[in-house]
Amino acid sequence: MSQKISILSTNLSKFGKTSLSVLELSKQTAKECLLNFDKNKIDLLVFSTFAAERYTQEFHLAAKLADSLGLSKSCFCIRTETASSSGASAFHTAVRLLQSGAYSNALVVATEVMSLLPREENNLLLGKVLSDFQQSFQMSMAQGAALITQRYLYEFGYSKQDLFFIAEKLHANGSLNPKAHFQKKITYQDYEKAPIFAYPLGLYDISPISDGSAAVLLSLEFVSPFKVIGLGSGFSSFQITNAPLSFDSSIQAFRKAYKESAISPKHIQVAELHDAFTPFELIGSEDAGFFEKGTALQKVKEGITSLNGDLPINPSGGLKSRGHPIAASGLAQIVELVNFMKEKNLHYGLTHSIGGLATNNFVTILENQL
Repeated sequence: MSQKISILSTNLSKFGKTSLSVLELSKQTAKECLLNFDKNKIDLLVFSTFAAERYTQEFHLAAKLADSLGLSKSCFCIRTETASSSGASAFHTAVRLLQSGAYSNALVVATEVMSLLPREENNLLLGKVLSDFQQSFQMSMAQGAALITQRYLYEFGYSKQDLFFIAEKLHANGSLNPKAHFQKKITYQDYEKAPIFAYPLGLYDISPISDGSAAVLLSLEFVSPFKVIGLGSGFSSFQITNAPLSFDSSIQAFRKAYKESAISPKHIQVAELHDAFTPFELIGSEDAGFFEKGTALQKVKEGITSLNGDLPINPSGGLKSRGHPIAASGLAQIVELVNFMKEKNLHYGLTHSIGGLATNNFVTILENQL
């Protein structure tokens, strides 16, 4: 990466349910992020929301947010949307524009307020990101993930009961995160009694409908210990004819990010991986090169990916426990990664964000130079 962009500050709202609009919640989160910075120096605002037009009937939010924050009238204000990786795509867009030299300081904000729509309408709306072919079978996102999960369990000799161990880990991590939507541990009895949504995925395997917002301040002009050293993205076809054991779009994104950062999977000390469905953390960790194919669930059971393990994965509780406000999640991962790396004084961390049913994915590698 020719120009290493610095992360100057971050902020994350409480995830769960809010009475605020997307604009109000975004403004609140962004103002906290900008407390110690001259907002007149911000010449780029990248805002992301998946479907505010449907969720809260709000429009033209990038410019409205810039105006409400009192940013310079010369600030370039844009919006990105890549389904559930929208927050990550906003971050990547801002970094690339800063690297171009056209801009000096960027504010990235990603927000979703989903709770105003009932679950049934949410599911229908989220299903719109699937291909026409997939939708012709009345397939939902959860059903698509369930097909992938069933093949993973079958191919590698696991059972549905083995999924408890990853759900247990994520809820344990979320119980320690004051920003998380769910802040409670679960037992095996809880898991066994939970309702099934799309076999084998039940209540504790699927991320909740959440409201939340994240903000990150990036700079080419000013320096901080936290640097963006590697970015990668990948796209794959919507015409999935079987249940994959790897996501091509993720493999492309990981390969590009490792190449740009000039490090390898063995250097990564913590990761926040997209787990809208718990098995996606397993596939993501294998696609990232952390573990051999089919071994990730065993590593979870052994405690390798726990908070105090050799490679903590989703120490925030992940999308499953922290919550999944669609556009905010990819940026929230970056905020959570920075916080954990600061707390533990770690040098290299990685985030992985999935858009749609693994059709537009993003990987970010950060370095802490302290």
